[in-house]
Amino acid sequence: MTKISKIINSVNNDIWGESPLSFYFSFNGFFNRLQFFGAIMTLNFFLKYLLALDIFLISLISLAIVFYAKIAVIQKRSRDLNMKGTFFILIFSLADPMNIYLQTMKSINLPVNFYIERSFGVVIGLYILVLLFLQFMPGKKEKNPELISPLLKHPNIYFAICVLISALGFGILKNL
Repeated sequence: MTKISKIINSVNNDIWGESPLSFYFSFNGFFNRLQFFGAIMTLNFFLKYLLALDIFLISLISLAIVFYAKIAVIQKRSRDLNMKGTFFILIFSLADPMNIYLQTMKSINLPVNFYIERSFGVVIGLYILVLLFLQFMPGKKEKNPELISPLLKHPNIYFAICVLISALGFGILKNL
């Protein structure tokens, strides 16, 4: 191996860890600010690309995959800050489905519920503050790998509940 390829491998290991799948879908470990930024940007790019295909089933699956990965990313970054991250995860869990609802209703030219649209403004404001906090706060030197949000003691159950609530909520809200 040349010196340049060793440097590239070292940088890839620092950024991705052992594999991209464990990087995005594992709830173990820590994310520094650069890893958090890269993960959020990559997931958003991936989602926008798949949503642009405008195939309903692919859109639904990609929304669920990215939602799960973002919860893992937020948990890892929270752990780097020595926080459980429950508040951050709750804000994200509210903002993401509300955004999907609003975008979907506007794209198919259906009226949007007035109260949902106004409450979304508050939630998205909190979401932006959370993202800025997670992005710019330096990580703690002494990290506790045992910190985990009570919501994520069983992440698959939390994910299933969020998806179910989003699906039911979307169906109900669509008829308001």
